[in-house]
Amino acid sequence: MAIFEIGASAASTGLNLGLVLLIVPVLAEWAKVRKGSEKAYAWIAAGGVSFILASAFGASGTLSTYAASAASSGWLLFDAVGFILVLVGALMALYNSVSG
Repeated sequence: MAIFEIGASAASTGLNLGLVLLIVPVLAEWAKVRKGSEKAYAWIAAGGVSFILASAFGASGTLSTYAASAASSGWLLFDAVGFILVLVGALMALYNSVSG
Protein backbone atom coordinates (compact mmCIF):
# COMPACT_ATOMS: atom_id res chain seq x y z
CA MET A 1 0.00 0.00 0.00
CA ALA A 2 1.54 3.25 -1.12
CA ILE A 3 0.83 6.26 1.02
CA PHE A 4 1.04 8.69 -1.88
CA GLU A 5 -0.65 7.27 -4.93
CA ILE A 6 -0.64 8.92 -8.33
CA GLY A 7 -4.13 10.16 -9.07
CA ALA A 8 -5.43 9.55 -5.55
CA SER A 9 -7.76 12.11 -4.09
CA ALA A 10 -6.58 14.24 -1.19
CA ALA A 11 -9.19 12.65 1.06
CA SER A 12 -7.97 9.09 0.49
CA THR A 13 -4.32 10.11 0.80
CA GLY A 14 -5.02 11.88 4.11
CA LEU A 15 -6.96 8.88 5.36
CA ASN A 16 -4.12 6.50 4.47
CA LEU A 17 -1.56 8.78 6.11
CA GLY A 18 -3.72 9.14 9.22
CA LEU A 19 -4.13 5.39 9.59
CA VAL A 20 -0.40 4.79 9.17
CA LEU A 21 0.37 7.45 11.79
CA LEU A 22 -2.03 5.77 14.21
CA ILE A 23 -0.13 2.49 13.77
CA VAL A 24 3.28 4.10 14.45
CA PRO A 25 2.95 4.14 18.29
CA VAL A 26 1.83 0.50 18.26
CA LEU A 27 4.84 -0.54 16.20
CA ALA A 28 7.14 1.53 18.43
CA GLU A 29 5.75 -0.26 21.49
CA TRP A 30 6.20 -3.63 19.79
CA ALA A 31 9.82 -2.78 18.85
CA LYS A 32 10.52 -1.59 22.43
CA VAL A 33 11.65 1.88 21.29
CA ARG A 34 8.74 3.80 22.81
CA LYS A 35 10.11 3.78 26.37
CA GLY A 36 10.83 7.35 27.43
CA SER A 37 9.11 8.84 24.39
CA GLU A 38 5.45 8.30 25.25
CA LYS A 39 4.64 11.98 24.83
CA ALA A 40 6.28 12.10 21.39
CA TYR A 41 4.27 9.16 20.12
CA ALA A 42 1.11 10.72 21.54
CA TRP A 43 1.82 13.78 19.38
CA ILE A 44 2.32 11.56 16.32
CA ALA A 45 -0.97 9.75 16.99
CA ALA A 46 -2.73 13.10 17.43
CA GLY A 47 -1.36 14.12 14.04
CA GLY A 48 -2.84 10.94 12.58
CA VAL A 49 -6.25 11.79 14.02
CA SER A 50 -5.95 15.29 12.55
CA PHE A 51 -5.15 13.88 9.10
CA ILE A 52 -8.20 11.60 9.33
CA LEU A 53 -10.34 14.61 10.26
CA ALA A 54 -8.88 16.55 7.32
CA SER A 55 -9.78 13.70 4.98
CA ALA A 56 -13.35 13.79 6.28
CA PHE A 57 -13.52 17.46 5.31
CA GLY A 58 -11.94 16.69 1.94
CA ALA A 59 -14.48 13.96 1.18
CA SER A 60 -17.48 16.25 1.66
CA GLY A 61 -17.63 17.42 -1.95
CA THR A 62 -21.30 16.53 -2.40
CA LEU A 63 -22.53 19.26 -0.06
CA SER A 64 -23.92 22.59 -1.15
CA THR A 65 -21.57 25.26 -2.46
CA TYR A 66 -21.32 27.12 0.85
CA ALA A 67 -20.70 23.97 2.88
CA ALA A 68 -18.16 22.72 0.33
CA SER A 69 -16.29 26.02 0.66
CA ALA A 70 -16.19 25.66 4.45
CA ALA A 71 -15.14 22.03 4.07
CA SER A 72 -12.19 22.98 1.91
CA SER A 73 -11.08 25.45 4.58
CA GLY A 74 -11.43 22.76 7.25
CA TRP A 75 -9.36 20.37 5.16
CA LEU A 76 -6.53 22.89 4.90
CA LEU A 77 -6.68 23.73 8.60
CA PHE A 78 -6.57 20.16 9.89
CA ASP A 79 -4.00 19.13 7.29
CA ALA A 80 -1.67 21.88 8.54
CA VAL A 81 -2.38 21.04 12.19
CA GLY A 82 -1.67 17.36 11.52
CA PHE A 83 1.61 18.21 9.83
CA ILE A 84 2.72 20.35 12.78
CA LEU A 85 1.72 17.67 15.32
CA VAL A 86 3.62 14.95 13.46
CA LEU A 87 6.65 17.21 13.01
CA VAL A 88 6.80 18.05 16.73
CA GLY A 89 6.27 14.40 17.70
CA ALA A 90 8.93 13.14 15.32
CA LEU A 91 11.46 15.70 16.54
CA MET A 92 10.69 14.84 20.18
CA ALA A 93 11.10 11.11 19.46
CA LEU A 94 14.37 11.75 17.65
CA TYR A 95 15.70 13.90 20.51
CA ASN A 96 14.69 11.30 23.11
CA SER A 97 16.31 8.46 21.18
CA VAL A 98 19.57 10.36 20.65
CA SER A 99 19.84 11.77 24.17
CA GLY A 100 19.18 8.39 25.70
